Amino acid sequence: MNLGKLAKFKWIDGLLILGILLVIAGIGMNFKDSFWEKAEVKLTSKNISIAPTVDIQVNSKVMIDVGGEVIKPGVYELNNGDRVNDALVAAGGLSAKADRDWVEKNLNKAEKLVDGQKIYIPNQVESEKLKVESKNILGSSTTETKIVRLNTATLEQLDTLSGVGPSIAQKIIDYRTANGGFKNVEELKLVSGIGDKLFEKIKDDVAL
Repeated sequence: MNLGKLAKFKWIDGLLILGILLVIAGIGMNFKDSFWEKAEVKLTSKNISIAPTVDIQVNSKVMIDVGGEVIKPGVYELNNGDRVNDALVAAGGLSAKADRDWVEKNLNKAEKLVDGQKIYIPNQVESEKLKVESKNILGSSTTETKIVRLNTATLEQLDTLSGVGPSIAQKIIDYRTANGGFKNVEELKLVSGIGDKLFEKIKDDVAL
């Protein structure tokens, strides 16, 4: 075999080897891409978590007694978190005889309801009587005492309690607001400024 033919065969062999190397490299690249794609899918599927649906059941009802001058007095089941105004709406609203001036001055319609709460709307005659009784408590030695309702009383009404001044009256309202109302009269002891001695003095003059 002469040198020309030998060189030609070497050149062809070189091309074949180069082609084989390129094919191998291409297979390697495809394998690499496929491997990383599969790995990425595995990692992605591992990181995906389905949050379980939690169905939380909460006691969400309160029973409220609405009486006095409303269209439909009675006991109503309302949602926990509802306001005094919602209870009035459930009772059909104020009647024609209701003392609206008293309601505006003494009833906090935005206050949250407390289970077992009583809401009473007086007529004008009753509200006048309440005013007279209040004056008697403040200005004479009469033994007639007006019960102050802890969950609805205004600062002025709480201030009428013996030994309770404006400062402690405000603390009672602050506690009531922060805790969604009083659950029992004994909770008064948790109000800053009301010790056992003062509690014993006023416990018979208050109610929920």
